Amino acid sequence: MATLKPKVTLKTKGQEAYVSVKQLMVTLQWTASVDLDLMAFYKTKDGRVGGIFSDNYAGGDMGSLNTFPFIQLSADAGVGATGGQNEEVIRITKLDDMAEVYICTINFTDASQGQESRFSKYDAQVTVVDDKGENVSVPLDSSQPGAVAVIAKIDNTGFMGAKLINENRIMSMAEFQANIPGANQLNLASKIVLKKKGESVTLKPKSGGKVGEILVNLNWNQRPQLKQSGGLLSKIFSGGGQAIDLDLGCLFELKNGIKSAIQPLGKTFGAYNQSPYIFHCGDDRTGAWAEGENLRINGDYMQEFKRILVYSYIYEGVANWSQADGMVTIKQAGSPDIIVHLDDHRDGMPMCAIALFENVNNAFKVTKIVQYFRGHQDVDQAYKWGLQWVAGKKD
Repeated sequence: MATLKPKVTLKTKGQEAYVSVKQLMVTLQWTASVDLDLMAFYKTKDGRVGGIFSDNYAGGDMGSLNTFPFIQLSADAGVGATGGQNEEVIRITKLDDMAEVYICTINFTDASQGQESRFSKYDAQVTVVDDKGENVSVPLDSSQPGAVAVIAKIDNTGFMGAKLINENRIMSMAEFQANIPGANQLNLASKIVLKKKGESVTLKPKSGGKVGEILVNLNWNQRPQLKQSGGLLSKIFSGGGQAIDLDLGCLFELKNGIKSAIQPLGKTFGAYNQSPYIFHCGDDRTGAWAEGENLRINGDYMQEFKRILVYSYIYEGVANWSQADGMVTIKQAGSPDIIVHLDDHRDGMPMCAIALFENVNNAFKVTKIVQYFRGHQDVDQAYKWGLQWVAGKKD
Protein backbone atom coordinates (compact mmCIF):
# COMPACT_ATOMS: atom_id res chain seq x y z
CA MET A 1 0.00 0.00 0.00
CA ALA A 2 1.52 3.30 -1.12
CA THR A 3 1.78 6.43 1.01
CA LEU A 4 0.41 9.44 -0.85
CA LYS A 5 3.14 11.32 -2.66
CA PRO A 6 3.09 14.06 -5.25
CA LYS A 7 1.92 12.87 -8.68
CA VAL A 8 1.25 9.25 -7.73
CA THR A 9 -0.54 7.54 -10.62
CA LEU A 10 -2.82 4.62 -9.79
CA LYS A 11 -2.67 2.68 -13.04
CA THR A 12 -3.51 -0.81 -11.85
CA LYS A 13 -6.85 -1.96 -10.52
CA GLY A 14 -6.70 -2.43 -6.76
CA GLN A 15 -3.80 -0.07 -6.11
CA GLU A 16 -4.30 1.98 -2.96
CA ALA A 17 -3.05 5.21 -1.39
CA TYR A 18 -3.87 6.85 1.94
CA VAL A 19 -5.51 10.26 1.61
CA SER A 20 -6.04 13.15 4.00
CA VAL A 21 -9.49 13.36 5.56
CA LYS A 22 -9.32 17.14 5.96
CA GLN A 23 -9.69 18.45 2.42
CA LEU A 24 -9.99 16.55 -0.82
CA MET A 25 -10.42 17.88 -4.36
CA VAL A 26 -11.31 15.59 -7.28
CA THR A 27 -10.89 17.07 -10.76
CA LEU A 28 -12.10 15.63 -14.07
CA GLN A 29 -10.50 17.18 -17.13
CA TRP A 30 -10.97 16.47 -20.85
CA THR A 31 -10.90 18.25 -24.20
CA ALA A 32 -12.77 15.82 -26.49
CA SER A 33 -16.24 16.59 -27.84
CA VAL A 34 -18.16 14.51 -25.32
CA ASP A 35 -20.29 15.32 -22.28
CA LEU A 36 -18.69 13.59 -19.30
CA ASP A 37 -20.07 14.06 -15.80
CA LEU A 38 -18.17 13.75 -12.55
CA MET A 39 -20.21 12.38 -9.64
CA ALA A 40 -19.81 11.14 -6.08
CA PHE A 41 -22.00 8.50 -4.47
CA TYR A 42 -21.77 7.56 -0.82
CA LYS A 43 -22.84 5.29 2.00
CA THR A 44 -22.63 6.63 5.52
CA LYS A 45 -21.57 4.67 8.59
CA ASP A 46 -25.21 4.54 9.70
CA GLY A 47 -26.40 3.17 6.35
CA ARG A 48 -27.68 6.25 4.51
CA VAL A 49 -26.96 6.48 0.79
CA GLY A 50 -26.96 9.39 -1.64
CA GLY A 51 -25.23 11.10 -4.50
CA ILE A 52 -23.78 14.42 -5.59
CA PHE A 53 -24.31 15.07 -9.29
CA SER A 54 -25.34 17.91 -11.60
CA ASP A 55 -28.74 19.49 -11.04
CA ASN A 56 -29.14 19.40 -14.81
CA TYR A 57 -30.32 15.86 -14.08
CA ALA A 58 -33.81 15.50 -12.64
CA GLY A 59 -33.38 15.45 -8.86
CA GLY A 60 -29.69 16.32 -9.08
CA ASP A 61 -27.94 17.87 -6.08
CA MET A 62 -24.71 19.86 -6.33
CA GLY A 63 -24.11 19.35 -2.61
CA SER A 64 -22.62 21.59 0.08
CA LEU A 65 -19.28 21.98 1.85
CA ASN A 66 -20.82 23.49 4.98
CA THR A 67 -23.55 20.94 5.68
CA PHE A 68 -24.01 17.22 5.13
CA PRO A 69 -22.74 15.50 3.00
CA PHE A 70 -19.79 17.98 2.95
CA ILE A 71 -19.31 17.19 -0.74
CA GLN A 72 -19.87 19.71 -3.52
CA LEU A 73 -19.75 19.68 -7.32
CA SER A 74 -18.47 22.84 -9.00
CA ALA A 75 -20.34 22.86 -12.33
CA ASP A 76 -21.58 20.83 -15.29
CA ALA A 77 -19.08 21.21 -18.16
CA GLY A 78 -19.25 19.93 -21.71
CA VAL A 79 -23.07 20.11 -21.97
CA GLY A 80 -24.02 19.41 -25.56
CA ALA A 81 -20.78 17.46 -26.13
CA THR A 82 -18.76 20.66 -26.34
CA GLY A 83 -15.02 20.19 -26.81
CA GLY A 84 -12.36 22.37 -25.23
CA GLN A 85 -10.80 22.79 -21.81
CA ASN A 86 -13.59 21.05 -19.89
CA GLU A 87 -13.27 20.66 -16.14
CA GLU A 88 -15.52 19.51 -13.32
CA VAL A 89 -14.45 19.55 -9.68
CA ILE A 90 -15.78 17.76 -6.61
CA ARG A 91 -14.60 18.97 -3.20
CA ILE A 92 -14.89 16.96 0.00
CA THR A 93 -14.30 18.71 3.33
CA LYS A 94 -15.34 16.04 5.82
CA LEU A 95 -15.45 12.23 5.77
CA ASP A 96 -16.34 11.59 9.42
CA ASP A 97 -19.82 10.25 8.63
CA MET A 98 -18.82 8.32 5.52
CA ALA A 99 -18.09 4.62 5.24
CA GLU A 100 -17.63 4.65 1.45
CA VAL A 101 -17.46 7.30 -1.25
CA TYR A 102 -17.33 6.35 -4.91
CA ILE A 103 -15.94 8.75 -7.50
CA CYS A 104 -17.57 8.09 -10.87
CA THR A 105 -17.75 9.49 -14.37
CA ILE A 106 -20.67 8.99 -16.73
CA ASN A 107 -20.45 9.38 -20.48
CA PHE A 108 -23.78 11.18 -20.84
CA THR A 109 -23.46 11.72 -24.60
CA ASP A 110 -23.61 8.01 -25.36
CA ALA A 111 -25.50 6.77 -22.29
CA SER A 112 -28.47 9.09 -22.95
CA GLN A 113 -28.85 7.38 -26.34
CA GLY A 114 -28.59 3.88 -24.92
CA GLN A 115 -25.08 3.36 -26.24
CA GLU A 116 -22.04 2.02 -24.42
CA SER A 117 -18.81 3.57 -25.67
CA ARG A 118 -15.16 3.23 -24.64
CA PHE A 119 -13.65 5.84 -22.37
CA SER A 120 -10.29 5.29 -24.06
CA LYS A 121 -11.73 7.15 -27.07
CA TYR A 122 -11.45 10.34 -25.04
CA ASP A 123 -8.64 12.06 -23.19
CA ALA A 124 -10.12 12.27 -19.71
CA GLN A 125 -8.18 12.09 -16.45
CA VAL A 126 -9.18 12.36 -12.83
CA THR A 127 -6.83 13.85 -10.23
CA VAL A 128 -7.34 13.69 -6.47
CA VAL A 129 -5.54 16.39 -4.43
CA ASP A 130 -5.38 16.62 -0.65
CA ASP A 131 -5.02 19.71 1.54
CA LYS A 132 -1.22 19.49 1.36
CA GLY A 133 -1.25 19.70 -2.42
CA GLU A 134 -0.22 16.09 -2.91
CA ASN A 135 -2.10 14.36 -5.69
CA VAL A 136 -3.07 10.99 -7.09
CA SER A 137 -3.84 10.71 -10.81
CA VAL A 138 -6.19 8.12 -12.31
CA PRO A 139 -6.29 8.06 -16.13
CA LEU A 140 -9.68 7.31 -17.70
CA ASP A 141 -8.34 5.02 -20.39
CA SER A 142 -10.28 1.76 -20.28
CA SER A 143 -11.06 0.11 -23.63
CA GLN A 144 -13.97 -1.87 -22.17
CA PRO A 145 -17.38 -0.67 -23.44
CA GLY A 146 -19.71 0.81 -20.86
CA ALA A 147 -21.60 3.92 -19.77
CA VAL A 148 -20.01 4.50 -16.35
CA ALA A 149 -16.44 4.53 -15.11
CA VAL A 150 -16.20 3.86 -11.37
CA ILE A 151 -12.83 5.51 -10.97
CA ALA A 152 -11.99 5.32 -7.30
CA LYS A 153 -13.38 4.37 -3.93
CA ILE A 154 -12.63 6.13 -0.68
CA ASP A 155 -12.78 3.49 2.05
CA ASN A 156 -13.18 5.06 5.49
CA THR A 157 -13.93 1.91 7.46
CA GLY A 158 -10.39 1.07 8.60
CA PHE A 159 -8.83 2.13 11.92
CA MET A 160 -5.94 3.84 10.09
CA GLY A 161 -8.26 6.25 8.33
CA ALA A 162 -9.45 6.82 4.78
CA LYS A 163 -7.69 5.29 1.82
CA LEU A 164 -8.13 5.80 -1.91
CA ILE A 165 -8.55 2.63 -3.98
CA ASN A 166 -8.28 2.53 -7.75
CA GLU A 167 -11.51 0.78 -8.75
CA ASN A 168 -11.03 1.07 -12.52
CA ARG A 169 -14.40 -0.55 -13.24
CA ILE A 170 -16.51 0.05 -16.33
CA MET A 171 -20.21 -0.68 -15.96
CA SER A 172 -23.49 -0.51 -17.80
CA MET A 173 -26.09 1.85 -16.32
CA ALA A 174 -28.08 -1.09 -14.95
CA GLU A 175 -25.03 -2.63 -13.28
CA PHE A 176 -23.96 0.75 -11.93
CA GLN A 177 -27.33 1.51 -10.35
CA ALA A 178 -27.56 -1.98 -8.87
CA ASN A 179 -24.10 -2.04 -7.28
CA ILE A 180 -23.07 1.50 -6.29
CA PRO A 181 -24.77 2.90 -3.16
CA GLY A 182 -27.10 5.80 -4.04
CA ALA A 183 -26.66 5.43 -7.81
CA ASN A 184 -30.29 4.45 -8.32
CA GLN A 185 -31.16 8.10 -7.62
CA LEU A 186 -29.68 9.08 -10.98
CA ASN A 187 -32.14 9.52 -13.85
CA LEU A 188 -30.73 9.98 -17.35
CA ALA A 189 -34.09 11.08 -18.78
CA SER A 190 -33.37 14.78 -18.45
CA LYS A 191 -30.07 16.54 -18.72
CA ILE A 192 -30.41 19.98 -20.26
CA VAL A 193 -32.06 22.47 -17.93
CA LEU A 194 -32.40 26.04 -19.12
CA LYS A 195 -31.98 27.74 -15.76
CA LYS A 196 -31.62 31.43 -16.55
CA LYS A 197 -33.63 33.69 -18.81
CA GLY A 198 -31.89 34.00 -22.15
CA GLU A 199 -30.20 30.59 -21.98
CA SER A 200 -30.67 28.63 -25.18
CA VAL A 201 -30.03 25.29 -26.83
CA THR A 202 -30.34 24.12 -30.43
CA LEU A 203 -32.44 21.17 -31.58
CA LYS A 204 -30.28 19.76 -34.33
CA PRO A 205 -31.47 17.87 -37.43
CA LYS A 206 -31.40 14.08 -37.32
CA SER A 207 -31.16 11.58 -40.18
CA GLY A 208 -31.89 13.04 -43.60
CA GLY A 209 -31.39 16.56 -42.28
CA LYS A 210 -34.84 16.60 -40.65
CA VAL A 211 -35.56 17.70 -37.10
CA GLY A 212 -38.35 15.15 -36.57
CA GLU A 213 -41.21 15.45 -34.11
CA ILE A 214 -40.76 17.84 -31.21
CA LEU A 215 -43.05 17.32 -28.23
CA VAL A 216 -43.66 20.22 -25.86
CA ASN A 217 -45.16 18.98 -22.58
CA LEU A 218 -46.63 21.13 -19.80
CA ASN A 219 -47.17 19.58 -16.39
CA TRP A 220 -48.03 21.04 -13.04
CA ASN A 221 -49.15 20.08 -9.56
CA GLN A 222 -52.87 19.82 -8.95
CA ARG A 223 -53.82 21.75 -5.84
CA PRO A 224 -55.63 19.69 -3.18
CA GLN A 225 -59.24 20.66 -2.70
CA LEU A 226 -60.07 22.29 0.63
CA LYS A 227 -62.91 20.95 2.76
CA GLN A 228 -66.06 23.06 2.77
CA SER A 229 -65.70 23.53 6.54
CA GLY A 230 -62.72 25.82 5.95
CA GLY A 231 -63.17 29.35 7.24
CA LEU A 232 -63.39 32.57 5.23
CA LEU A 233 -59.71 33.45 5.68
CA SER A 234 -58.75 29.96 4.56
CA LYS A 235 -60.75 30.38 1.37
CA ILE A 236 -59.38 33.85 0.71
CA PHE A 237 -55.73 32.86 1.04
CA SER A 238 -56.19 29.61 -0.84
CA GLY A 239 -58.33 30.91 -3.69
CA GLY A 240 -61.40 29.13 -2.31
CA GLY A 241 -59.93 25.67 -2.81
CA GLN A 242 -60.35 25.81 -6.59
CA ALA A 243 -57.90 23.72 -8.57
CA ILE A 244 -55.76 25.67 -11.01
CA ASP A 245 -56.49 25.03 -14.69
CA LEU A 246 -53.34 25.68 -16.72
CA ASP A 247 -53.48 25.72 -20.51
CA LEU A 248 -50.60 25.24 -22.90
CA GLY A 249 -50.51 27.21 -26.15
CA CYS A 250 -48.27 28.95 -28.63
CA LEU A 251 -48.05 31.78 -31.09
CA PHE A 252 -46.56 30.80 -34.43
CA GLU A 253 -45.27 32.61 -37.46
CA LEU A 254 -44.54 30.80 -40.72
CA LYS A 255 -42.14 32.07 -43.37
CA ASN A 256 -45.06 32.62 -45.75
CA GLY A 257 -46.39 35.29 -43.36
CA ILE A 258 -49.18 33.25 -41.73
CA LYS A 259 -49.44 34.03 -38.00
CA SER A 260 -51.88 32.76 -35.40
CA ALA A 261 -52.23 30.90 -32.08
CA ILE A 262 -52.72 27.27 -31.05
CA GLN A 263 -54.55 26.76 -27.73
CA PRO A 264 -57.60 25.09 -26.12
CA LEU A 265 -59.31 28.46 -25.65
CA GLY A 266 -61.23 28.95 -28.88
CA LYS A 267 -60.59 25.30 -29.83
CA THR A 268 -57.76 26.19 -32.17
CA PHE A 269 -55.92 22.86 -31.94
CA GLY A 270 -54.04 23.14 -35.24
CA ALA A 271 -52.81 20.24 -37.41
CA TYR A 272 -49.66 18.13 -37.48
CA ASN A 273 -49.37 16.99 -41.11
CA GLN A 274 -50.60 20.19 -42.71
CA SER A 275 -50.16 23.88 -42.04
CA PRO A 276 -49.40 25.11 -39.41
CA TYR A 277 -47.68 21.76 -38.59
CA ILE A 278 -48.40 22.24 -34.86
CA PHE A 279 -51.05 20.21 -33.05
CA HIS A 280 -52.43 20.58 -29.52
CA CYS A 281 -53.23 17.10 -28.17
CA GLY A 282 -56.01 18.07 -25.77
CA ASP A 283 -57.03 20.08 -22.73
CA ASP A 284 -56.28 18.98 -19.17
CA ARG A 285 -58.62 20.92 -16.90
CA THR A 286 -57.00 19.94 -13.60
CA GLY A 287 -53.41 18.90 -14.04
CA ALA A 288 -54.49 15.40 -12.98
CA TRP A 289 -53.41 13.74 -16.21
CA ALA A 290 -50.02 12.17 -15.71
CA GLU A 291 -48.97 13.35 -19.16
CA GLY A 292 -50.19 16.94 -18.71
CA GLU A 293 -50.81 18.92 -21.92
CA ASN A 294 -48.83 18.47 -25.12
CA LEU A 295 -48.01 20.34 -28.30
CA ARG A 296 -46.62 18.34 -31.23
CA ILE A 297 -44.44 20.28 -33.67
CA ASN A 298 -43.69 18.63 -36.99
CA GLY A 299 -40.01 19.39 -37.42
CA ASP A 300 -39.97 17.67 -40.83
CA TYR A 301 -41.43 20.95 -42.08
CA MET A 302 -38.70 22.97 -40.40
CA GLN A 303 -38.23 25.12 -43.49
CA GLU A 304 -41.80 26.44 -43.10
CA PHE A 305 -41.30 27.90 -39.61
CA LYS A 306 -40.00 31.31 -38.67
CA ARG A 307 -40.69 31.32 -34.92
CA ILE A 308 -42.91 29.80 -32.23
CA LEU A 309 -43.60 31.29 -28.80
CA VAL A 310 -44.75 28.70 -26.23
CA TYR A 311 -46.88 30.03 -23.39
CA SER A 312 -49.18 28.96 -20.59
CA TYR A 313 -52.09 30.74 -18.97
CA ILE A 314 -54.24 30.11 -15.93
CA TYR A 315 -57.77 29.73 -17.26
CA GLU A 316 -59.41 29.03 -13.89
CA GLY A 317 -58.25 29.47 -10.33
CA VAL A 318 -56.19 32.14 -8.62
CA ALA A 319 -53.14 33.22 -10.66
CA ASN A 320 -50.77 31.52 -8.26
CA TRP A 321 -47.83 30.19 -10.27
CA SER A 322 -45.83 29.31 -7.15
CA GLN A 323 -48.45 26.72 -6.16
CA ALA A 324 -48.90 25.44 -9.71
CA ASP A 325 -45.16 24.60 -9.88
CA GLY A 326 -45.31 24.29 -13.66
CA MET A 327 -42.62 22.74 -15.84
CA VAL A 328 -42.24 22.45 -19.60
CA THR A 329 -40.30 19.53 -21.08
CA ILE A 330 -39.19 19.64 -24.71
CA LYS A 331 -38.58 16.20 -26.21
CA GLN A 332 -36.83 15.28 -29.45
CA ALA A 333 -36.14 11.63 -30.28
CA GLY A 334 -32.49 10.72 -29.79
CA SER A 335 -31.73 13.84 -27.75
CA PRO A 336 -31.85 14.63 -24.03
CA ASP A 337 -34.98 16.30 -22.74
CA ILE A 338 -34.85 20.07 -22.31
CA ILE A 339 -36.41 21.34 -19.09
CA VAL A 340 -37.81 24.82 -18.50
CA HIS A 341 -39.23 25.51 -15.04
CA LEU A 342 -41.90 28.17 -14.69
CA ASP A 343 -39.92 29.86 -11.94
CA ASP A 344 -39.29 33.47 -10.92
CA HIS A 345 -43.00 33.53 -10.10
CA ARG A 346 -45.16 36.63 -10.58
CA ASP A 347 -48.38 35.66 -8.82
CA GLY A 348 -51.40 37.66 -9.94
CA MET A 349 -50.26 37.67 -13.57
CA PRO A 350 -52.28 34.91 -15.32
CA MET A 351 -50.06 34.38 -18.38
CA CYS A 352 -46.49 33.19 -18.79
CA ALA A 353 -44.41 33.32 -21.99
CA ILE A 354 -42.15 30.29 -21.50
CA ALA A 355 -39.85 29.63 -24.46
CA LEU A 356 -39.13 31.00 -27.92
CA PHE A 357 -38.33 28.67 -30.85
CA GLU A 358 -36.49 30.41 -33.68
CA ASN A 359 -35.52 28.93 -37.04
CA VAL A 360 -31.78 29.44 -37.35
CA ASN A 361 -30.32 27.75 -40.45
CA ASN A 362 -33.16 25.18 -40.44
CA ALA A 363 -32.61 24.19 -36.82
CA PHE A 364 -34.66 25.31 -33.82
CA LYS A 365 -32.90 27.56 -31.34
CA VAL A 366 -34.87 27.30 -28.08
CA THR A 367 -34.50 30.16 -25.59
CA LYS A 368 -35.90 30.37 -22.07
CA ILE A 369 -38.10 33.43 -21.51
CA VAL A 370 -40.37 32.81 -18.49
CA GLN A 371 -41.94 36.27 -18.40
CA TYR A 372 -45.36 36.92 -16.87
CA PHE A 373 -48.13 39.05 -18.39
CA ARG A 374 -51.72 40.14 -17.78
CA GLY A 375 -52.98 38.39 -20.90
CA HIS A 376 -52.58 37.33 -24.53
CA GLN A 377 -52.57 40.85 -25.93
CA ASP A 378 -49.69 41.91 -23.69
CA VAL A 379 -47.66 38.89 -24.82
CA ASP A 380 -48.47 39.70 -28.44
CA GLN A 381 -47.33 43.30 -28.05
CA ALA A 382 -44.15 42.34 -26.19
CA TYR A 383 -43.04 39.99 -28.99
CA LYS A 384 -44.56 41.99 -31.89
CA TRP A 385 -46.86 39.29 -33.30
CA GLY A 386 -49.57 41.70 -34.48
CA LEU A 387 -52.69 39.55 -33.96
CA GLN A 388 -56.20 40.76 -33.10
CA TRP A 389 -57.54 39.37 -29.82
CA VAL A 390 -61.11 38.93 -28.56
CA ALA A 391 -62.44 37.50 -25.31
CA GLY A 392 -63.24 33.81 -25.34
CA LYS A 393 -64.07 30.84 -23.12
CA LYS A 394 -63.91 27.07 -23.10
CA ASP A 395 -67.07 24.97 -23.16
